[in-house]
Amino acid sequence: MKISLFSVLFFITALSLWSLDREPELIATSAILYDFTTGRVLFEKEADLPIAPASMTKLITLFIGLQSIEEGLNSREEIVHITREGSSFSRPVGSSLMLLEEGQKVSYIDILKGLAISSGNDAAYALAHHISGSDILFVEEMNHLVQSLGYRQMYFEDPDGWSSNNRVTAREYAQFAADYIRTFPFALEEIHSQEYFTYPQEENLPPAGARIVTPRKKKNTNILLGKVDGVDGLKTGYIDESGFNFTATAKRGDSRFISVVLGIKDVSYWDGIAIRAEESARLLEYGFSNYKTIFPSEPELGNIPMWEGKTDTLVIEINNIPGFTLSMEEMLSFKSTLNLPEELTAPISKGDMVGTLTFQADDRELGVVSIFAAESIEKANIFKVLWHKIVRQYRKLTNP
Repeated sequence: MKISLFSVLFFITALSLWSLDREPELIATSAILYDFTTGRVLFEKEADLPIAPASMTKLITLFIGLQSIEEGLNSREEIVHITREGSSFSRPVGSSLMLLEEGQKVSYIDILKGLAISSGNDAAYALAHHISGSDILFVEEMNHLVQSLGYRQMYFEDPDGWSSNNRVTAREYAQFAADYIRTFPFALEEIHSQEYFTYPQEENLPPAGARIVTPRKKKNTNILLGKVDGVDGLKTGYIDESGFNFTATAKRGDSRFISVVLGIKDVSYWDGIAIRAEESARLLEYGFSNYKTIFPSEPELGNIPMWEGKTDTLVIEINNIPGFTLSMEEMLSFKSTLNLPEELTAPISKGDMVGTLTFQADDRELGVVSIFAAESIEKANIFKVLWHKIVRQYRKLTNP
């Protein structure tokens, strides 16, 4: 049965009208729903199965492109001169294209947009040659990047995802997507959430003899944008060998989830586009219907009595209380326990750990945060030390 994009968008809209408390049943060969804040896996299906990512490869290419700006090696507005290697006419038939042509002059940031929004294979090669001088050297950088980040299953042979020898797993790709968002949070609003990209403009055209002269408004391959609440990225992909792939991310309130579906096969082209969007939306709605991310407030700490010190109380502090993504049942039993000593003895240095704050749900420990001395307290003079020793000894004798 053929599935139209209209019916998928209708289904996506309807998803918000009821709670999805049951785990999704998916056509995708491999899938995962990943919590951005904590790294918690909320759903998985064959998440460690290696599959060719197709154009989802371009997220690694984008990472390097954005990293190069952060490191000052390239700038957003610098001009990329399009060579034969970066031309759309050098890409295989069937490639998704930004519509680059040899001789064009394009800003660096527009190459990134053409790569992310139009999913341009030509843009991937143009960027690779601009940064590394060749696609071979750039691919070496891609593999070095993912290995340096700890990803052992990822492997790439090109910057655009055309090769069926490229490999990712849903689990590692979701983790990489989280790394990407965390490293370049601005990219979601500025690049990935843009629904359209129009290219080329007059200023891009070569001086004479251009074959591509008419601007084309291309819709973002992420059709969930503007259709599913909170969706602001991330990347789609398709080649015959892998089938249809889609990584989506959405944020509602403090919760951000990342869904990855890989390997939707044995369907027609338009059905595949529709199904990967529907299953991505279903995963995200399942997450938002059943889980919530919270950031606990800091408890009232007070001060700790200090014996034998130049001051009699110690100021304490907590750094970076984490967020927790909890099921609705876990929310009911969520609690924190403050573990502090009743008193301390000088000397103590600023930054010394003096206690902990433990978080639990369903009698299961979720995390422990250290509590530190916010100041240093030196030993008091001999007279105060002796007096404190006498007082403490007296207390022991009278309160055994």
